[in-house]
Amino acid sequence: MSDPTKSELNESIELLSAYSDRLKKEVTSIAQKLQLPPNRLKAILEEHSELKSIKELLVKLTKQRDLQV
Repeated sequence: MSDPTKSELNESIELLSAYSDRLKKEVTSIAQKLQLPPNRLKAILEEHSELKSIKELLVKLTKQRDLQV
């Protein structure tokens, strides 16, 4: 298997970022319906396992893309 191209990495980063944004909006919407205080929402977003995984993956992909020539 060959290394991904810069454009493939960019596409993956864009798609993951969009998914992360949609997930944050969904969690925020649910929190607002439950009338959670803003500080509780912030804590939920920071500790959300899937959002944390996406953030870590985005960091790795960005580093990999930036190291390509």
